[in-house]
Amino acid sequence: MNVTLVETRKGDLSMKLTCDDGTERALHSLYDPVGEAKKIVENFSFNGEGIIVVLGLGYGYHIDALMERYPMARIVVVEAVKDVLKINMEEGRLQSMRDAFFITGKTPEETLSEISRIQFDMGFPPLAVFPLPSALSINDDYYRPVLNRLKASASIRIWDRLKYKKFKGEKLNILFLDLGYFLSYEVCRAIERLGHRVVRFSKMVNHDPINDLIEMILNAKPDFLLTINHLGFDEEGKLAEFLNSIDMPVASWFVDSPELIVKAFKNNIKPNVSVFSWDKAYMEGLKRIGFEDISYLPLAADEELFMPQKKPAKASKYKSQVSFVGNSMVGSLKESLAMVERSIHPVVDAISHKIVNNNTKLSDELNAYYKDNDNMLLSMEPMERMEFEKAVMRKATLLYRLSCVEKLRPFKARIYGDKDWKKLLKKGFEFMPPVDYYKKLPLVYANTKINFNATSLQMNEAANQRVFDIPACGGFLLTDYRKSIEELFHIDDDIIVYKDRDEIGELCRFYLKHEDSRKKIALKAR
Repeated sequence: MNVTLVETRKGDLSMKLTCDDGTERALHSLYDPVGEAKKIVENFSFNGEGIIVVLGLGYGYHIDALMERYPMARIVVVEAVKDVLKINMEEGRLQSMRDAFFITGKTPEETLSEISRIQFDMGFPPLAVFPLPSALSINDDYYRPVLNRLKASASIRIWDRLKYKKFKGEKLNILFLDLGYFLSYEVCRAIERLGHRVVRFSKMVNHDPINDLIEMILNAKPDFLLTINHLGFDEEGKLAEFLNSIDMPVASWFVDSPELIVKAFKNNIKPNVSVFSWDKAYMEGLKRIGFEDISYLPLAADEELFMPQKKPAKASKYKSQVSFVGNSMVGSLKESLAMVERSIHPVVDAISHKIVNNNTKLSDELNAYYKDNDNMLLSMEPMERMEFEKAVMRKATLLYRLSCVEKLRPFKARIYGDKDWKKLLKKGFEFMPPVDYYKKLPLVYANTKINFNATSLQMNEAANQRVFDIPACGGFLLTDYRKSIEELFHIDDDIIVYKDRDEIGELCRFYLKHEDSRKKIALKAR
């Protein structure tokens, strides 16, 4: 369509479109476009708060009138013809409309998604539609689907429908944000075995998932939303704000350090969120950063996935004296260091070595460093500080894990994991590729005489997943000491722990030699 400006009889400018069939159509009065716009706006019914979606920009007279009449409203302008917006920009007309949001050059579906995103960002306020009659008449095929969908949304009052009553019965509907975390499968199975219904939502990775999420909430009517490690929540806190505004309870179970996940994202802290930590040591920190409802929830094993093998003969290739299953941390450390200024890399290295050499806590060494380097701490943005701490944690875990696994060298231990283990350990071990967590890992645990564990240093008190999965398979576990283990097992009776790395070799030799003791402990642990 060709767009031109014409002078009206009152001296103002109006806009004409030349259609594909050669006909010319005016978007505003050719006599008094300003007066016409004011009359149209006077007949528009709106309470003054929320979003007005204007279909058709024209030369913007109606938008000026809407802004004057409704100064508290957010104006979103949808324009089908790109050149209409271009001419307004060239003529300087957008100056008076600078607070408006413009959508052009998109399909009707893309336009609706963009409007939903704006609603989402604003906390989902009410919405009204203002079609410019002339624009609707000229581009009916484009504007009509948008108009019909927006009118339908406004008429059924989605906002009210989203704020329904929760927890009405014993059987709950739970909306699970499923982003593929390795525990997701077991969590959903456990909920279903308890008699509740799980609805998985995995579209949070989309550019604009809000339409799908709203539809899912309206259809499934969940009693609460569940996430692991706050996965699915954006850094700006837009999803958190939306869920809080519709009174949707949220349960977030942290099975990794919450300080490396939400500490820098303060906008995710809302009163509707109940958080659960797998490590008691983080509960006070969660309270300090603003969460109100905090509970302890340790890890666990799915006994239907991790169990003694019914036909152990078929798993002979997994038989070994001593094995360790885990990541070397080399790859994840590289990722973290890439997010940290190169000048800070030596600091990461120094703190990490100090933690491992002195057998001190990660949090204690970081706090001591910040105390002695106030200027550096003050110069760091929250995200920078989080990435720095993550790099320290990963480097320290790499060094600690490596120092522990080195003690297994006399036993020619089998290492299941990434290729970097071979670079770190060189010779003296049997290097195996990673194993499938659900299909092959139970076979490894059940057919290894001594399953070794060295816990990530992000865990101050918590027992990690191996401490549950290995005994569930009937396997024997040798693990480093963590305070929570005392609440879960009887140390030396149904679990064997080392508190010093120098104990590892001696314990391995003893339990390889004493098979009866080993089997008795494994049975008790299960």
